[in-house]
Amino acid sequence: MVLKQKNRYKPLYKQFLRLRDNIQDKKKLLKFKKKKWQSFIQNYKRKLKRYNKFKPYNPNRYIVSKYPSRFSSYRKRFRTTLLSIKTISLFYGKLPRKYIKQQLATLKKKKNSKNLKLLFLEFFERRLDTILYRSKFSPSIRNARQLISHGMISVNNKPVRIKSYELKTGDLITVNPKYSNLIKVNLKKSEIWPIPPKYLTINYKTMQIVLNDMKHTNFSLKFDLEKLIANYY
Repeated sequence: MVLKQKNRYKPLYKQFLRLRDNIQDKKKLLKFKKKKWQSFIQNYKRKLKRYNKFKPYNPNRYIVSKYPSRFSSYRKRFRTTLLSIKTISLFYGKLPRKYIKQQLATLKKKKNSKNLKLLFLEFFERRLDTILYRSKFSPSIRNARQLISHGMISVNNKPVRIKSYELKTGDLITVNPKYSNLIKVNLKKSEIWPIPPKYLTINYKTMQIVLNDMKHTNFSLKFDLEKLIANYY
Protein backbone atom coordinates (compact mmCIF):
# COMPACT_ATOMS: atom_id res chain seq x y z
CA MET A 1 0.00 0.00 0.00
CA VAL A 2 1.33 3.40 -1.01
CA LEU A 3 -0.02 6.22 1.08
CA LYS A 4 -0.74 9.45 -0.74
CA GLN A 5 0.47 12.65 0.86
CA LYS A 6 -2.21 15.20 1.57
CA ASN A 7 -1.69 18.54 -0.14
CA ARG A 8 -1.62 21.18 2.57
CA TYR A 9 -2.51 24.63 1.32
CA LYS A 10 -1.90 27.74 3.38
CA PRO A 11 -4.85 30.08 3.87
CA LEU A 12 -4.98 33.00 1.48
CA TYR A 13 -4.42 35.71 4.09
CA LYS A 14 -1.38 34.00 5.64
CA GLN A 15 0.33 34.04 2.23
CA PHE A 16 0.08 37.84 2.26
CA LEU A 17 2.13 37.97 5.48
CA ARG A 18 5.19 36.46 3.82
CA LEU A 19 4.90 38.80 0.83
CA ARG A 20 4.22 41.84 3.09
CA ASP A 21 1.49 43.19 0.88
CA ASN A 22 -2.27 42.85 0.43
CA ILE A 23 -2.05 41.75 -3.19
CA GLN A 24 -5.74 41.17 -3.86
CA ASP A 25 -6.81 44.27 -1.87
CA LYS A 26 -9.01 42.37 0.57
CA LYS A 27 -10.70 44.75 3.00
CA LYS A 28 -11.39 41.88 5.39
CA LEU A 29 -7.78 42.18 6.58
CA LEU A 30 -8.53 45.51 8.22
CA LYS A 31 -10.86 43.76 10.69
CA PHE A 32 -8.23 41.31 12.01
CA LYS A 33 -7.32 41.97 15.66
CA LYS A 34 -4.43 39.57 16.39
CA LYS A 35 -0.98 40.98 17.16
CA LYS A 36 0.71 39.37 14.16
CA TRP A 37 -1.54 41.41 11.82
CA GLN A 38 -1.11 44.82 13.45
CA SER A 39 2.12 45.85 11.73
CA PHE A 40 0.85 44.46 8.43
CA ILE A 41 -2.40 46.47 8.66
CA GLN A 42 -0.53 49.67 9.55
CA ASN A 43 1.72 49.37 6.50
CA TYR A 44 -1.27 48.66 4.28
CA LYS A 45 -3.12 51.74 5.57
CA ARG A 46 -0.10 53.88 4.72
CA LYS A 47 -0.18 52.60 1.17
CA LEU A 48 -3.86 53.41 0.92
CA LYS A 49 -3.18 57.01 1.95
CA ARG A 50 -0.40 57.42 -0.59
CA TYR A 51 -2.37 55.68 -3.37
CA ASN A 52 0.62 53.49 -4.18
CA LYS A 53 -1.49 50.42 -4.84
CA PHE A 54 -3.09 52.11 -7.87
CA LYS A 55 0.18 53.47 -9.24
CA PRO A 56 0.13 53.04 -13.04
CA TYR A 57 2.85 50.99 -14.71
CA ASN A 58 3.70 51.57 -18.37
CA PRO A 59 5.54 48.54 -19.84
CA ASN A 60 6.48 50.47 -23.01
CA ARG A 61 8.48 53.02 -21.05
CA TYR A 62 11.01 50.75 -19.36
CA ILE A 63 13.32 48.20 -20.98
CA VAL A 64 14.66 45.15 -19.17
CA SER A 65 18.21 45.99 -18.15
CA LYS A 66 21.09 43.68 -18.96
CA TYR A 67 22.39 43.48 -15.39
CA PRO A 68 19.39 43.99 -13.05
CA SER A 69 20.76 41.81 -10.24
CA ARG A 70 24.36 43.01 -10.19
CA PHE A 71 26.10 43.06 -6.77
CA SER A 72 23.49 40.73 -5.30
CA SER A 73 23.98 37.19 -4.06
CA TYR A 74 22.50 34.08 -5.63
CA ARG A 75 20.29 33.53 -2.59
CA LYS A 76 18.83 37.02 -2.86
CA ARG A 77 18.14 36.60 -6.59
CA PHE A 78 16.47 33.24 -5.99
CA ARG A 79 14.33 34.74 -3.24
CA THR A 80 13.21 37.70 -5.37
CA THR A 81 12.23 35.49 -8.30
CA LEU A 82 10.37 33.06 -6.03
CA LEU A 83 8.42 35.83 -4.29
CA SER A 84 7.65 37.62 -7.55
CA ILE A 85 6.22 34.43 -9.09
CA LYS A 86 4.12 33.94 -5.97
CA THR A 87 2.79 37.50 -6.14
CA ILE A 88 1.84 37.06 -9.81
CA SER A 89 -0.01 33.83 -9.04
CA LEU A 90 -1.95 35.49 -6.21
CA PHE A 91 -2.56 38.68 -8.20
CA TYR A 92 -4.26 36.67 -10.96
CA GLY A 93 -6.21 34.35 -8.66
CA LYS A 94 -3.70 31.74 -7.42
CA LEU A 95 -2.40 30.50 -10.75
CA PRO A 96 0.05 27.56 -10.59
CA ARG A 97 3.76 28.34 -10.90
CA LYS A 98 4.21 25.89 -13.78
CA TYR A 99 1.63 27.82 -15.79
CA ILE A 100 3.54 31.10 -15.29
CA LYS A 101 6.88 29.50 -16.15
CA GLN A 102 5.43 27.95 -19.30
CA GLN A 103 4.26 31.37 -20.43
CA LEU A 104 7.73 32.82 -19.83
CA ALA A 105 9.23 29.95 -21.84
CA THR A 106 6.93 30.62 -24.80
CA LEU A 107 7.89 34.29 -24.75
CA LYS A 108 11.55 33.33 -24.82
CA LYS A 109 10.99 31.46 -28.10
CA LYS A 110 9.59 34.59 -29.74
CA LYS A 111 12.86 36.16 -30.84
CA ASN A 112 11.25 38.93 -32.89
CA SER A 113 9.25 40.30 -29.96
CA LYS A 114 10.47 43.77 -28.98
CA ASN A 115 8.89 44.13 -25.55
CA LEU A 116 8.55 40.94 -23.51
CA LYS A 117 6.90 42.69 -20.57
CA LEU A 118 4.04 43.95 -22.71
CA LEU A 119 3.41 40.49 -24.16
CA PHE A 120 3.57 38.93 -20.71
CA LEU A 121 1.01 41.34 -19.27
CA GLU A 122 -1.28 41.17 -22.29
CA PHE A 123 -1.48 37.39 -22.04
CA PHE A 124 -2.75 37.46 -18.45
CA GLU A 125 -4.98 40.50 -18.99
CA ARG A 126 -6.65 38.86 -22.01
CA ARG A 127 -7.88 35.94 -19.90
CA LEU A 128 -11.65 35.75 -19.59
CA ASP A 129 -11.67 35.57 -15.78
CA THR A 130 -9.45 38.66 -15.38
CA ILE A 131 -11.56 40.72 -17.80
CA LEU A 132 -14.75 39.88 -15.86
CA TYR A 133 -12.99 40.97 -12.68
CA ARG A 134 -11.62 44.20 -14.23
CA SER A 135 -15.07 45.12 -15.56
CA LYS A 136 -16.61 44.74 -12.04
CA PHE A 137 -18.93 41.94 -13.17
CA SER A 138 -17.51 39.85 -10.32
CA PRO A 139 -16.03 40.99 -6.98
CA SER A 140 -13.14 38.51 -7.23
CA ILE A 141 -11.39 36.33 -9.80
CA ARG A 142 -12.64 33.23 -8.01
CA ASN A 143 -16.23 34.40 -8.48
CA ALA A 144 -15.51 35.11 -12.16
CA ARG A 145 -14.30 31.53 -12.62
CA GLN A 146 -17.53 30.23 -11.08
CA LEU A 147 -19.59 32.28 -13.54
CA ILE A 148 -17.58 30.85 -16.45
CA SER A 149 -17.76 27.23 -15.24
CA HIS A 150 -21.57 27.40 -14.83
CA GLY A 151 -22.00 28.59 -18.44
CA MET A 152 -23.24 32.11 -17.66
CA ILE A 153 -20.72 33.84 -19.96
CA SER A 154 -20.54 33.68 -23.75
CA VAL A 155 -17.96 35.06 -26.19
CA ASN A 156 -19.19 36.09 -29.65
CA ASN A 157 -22.60 34.52 -28.85
CA LYS A 158 -21.00 31.15 -28.00
CA PRO A 159 -20.95 29.87 -24.38
CA VAL A 160 -17.44 29.40 -22.98
CA ARG A 161 -16.62 27.29 -19.92
CA ILE A 162 -12.81 27.71 -20.02
CA LYS A 163 -11.52 30.19 -17.43
CA SER A 164 -8.16 30.64 -19.22
CA TYR A 165 -9.80 31.47 -22.56
CA GLU A 166 -7.60 34.05 -24.32
CA LEU A 167 -9.65 36.81 -25.89
CA LYS A 168 -8.77 38.77 -29.02
CA THR A 169 -9.33 42.41 -29.88
CA GLY A 170 -12.92 42.99 -30.93
CA ASP A 171 -14.38 40.01 -29.06
CA LEU A 172 -17.82 40.53 -27.56
CA ILE A 173 -18.51 39.17 -24.06
CA THR A 174 -22.15 38.80 -23.03
CA VAL A 175 -23.93 37.50 -19.95
CA ASN A 176 -26.88 35.12 -20.06
CA PRO A 177 -29.99 37.27 -19.38
CA LYS A 178 -31.23 34.69 -16.84
CA TYR A 179 -28.34 35.65 -14.53
CA SER A 180 -28.47 39.44 -15.00
CA ASN A 181 -29.73 39.93 -11.42
CA LEU A 182 -26.70 38.05 -10.11
CA ILE A 183 -24.35 40.39 -11.99
CA LYS A 184 -26.19 43.40 -10.56
CA VAL A 185 -25.55 42.05 -7.05
CA ASN A 186 -21.86 41.60 -7.91
CA LEU A 187 -21.68 45.19 -9.18
CA LYS A 188 -22.93 46.42 -5.81
CA LYS A 189 -20.37 44.29 -3.94
CA SER A 190 -17.38 45.36 -6.05
CA GLU A 191 -15.50 48.57 -5.29
CA ILE A 192 -15.75 51.65 -7.50
CA TRP A 193 -12.00 52.27 -7.37
CA PRO A 194 -9.90 51.31 -9.33
CA ILE A 195 -11.86 52.29 -12.42
CA PRO A 196 -12.10 49.68 -15.23
CA PRO A 197 -9.27 50.00 -17.78
CA LYS A 198 -9.59 51.95 -21.01
CA TYR A 199 -9.19 48.91 -23.26
CA LEU A 200 -12.63 47.68 -22.15
CA THR A 201 -15.85 49.23 -23.44
CA ILE A 202 -18.55 48.17 -21.00
CA ASN A 203 -22.31 48.51 -21.30
CA TYR A 204 -23.81 47.84 -17.89
CA LYS A 205 -27.41 48.02 -19.17
CA THR A 206 -27.04 45.21 -21.72
CA MET A 207 -24.27 43.42 -19.72
CA GLN A 208 -21.80 43.44 -22.62
CA ILE A 209 -18.03 43.95 -22.83
CA VAL A 210 -15.89 44.60 -25.91
CA LEU A 211 -12.12 44.13 -25.77
CA ASN A 212 -10.16 46.88 -27.52
CA ASP A 213 -6.49 47.20 -28.36
CA MET A 214 -4.16 47.16 -25.33
CA LYS A 215 -1.40 49.30 -26.83
CA HIS A 216 -0.29 52.36 -24.84
CA THR A 217 -2.09 51.24 -21.68
CA ASN A 218 -0.90 51.67 -18.10
CA PHE A 219 -1.34 48.64 -15.85
CA SER A 220 -1.62 48.69 -12.04
CA LEU A 221 0.78 46.03 -10.75
CA LYS A 222 2.03 44.82 -7.37
CA PHE A 223 5.15 42.96 -8.50
CA ASP A 224 8.49 43.77 -10.10
CA LEU A 225 8.11 42.37 -13.60
CA GLU A 226 11.50 43.58 -14.80
CA LYS A 227 13.49 41.56 -12.24
CA LEU A 228 11.33 38.50 -12.77
CA ILE A 229 11.92 38.32 -16.53
CA ALA A 230 15.64 39.20 -16.30
CA ASN A 231 16.39 36.67 -13.54
CA TYR A 232 14.38 33.98 -15.28
CA TYR A 233 16.46 34.37 -18.44
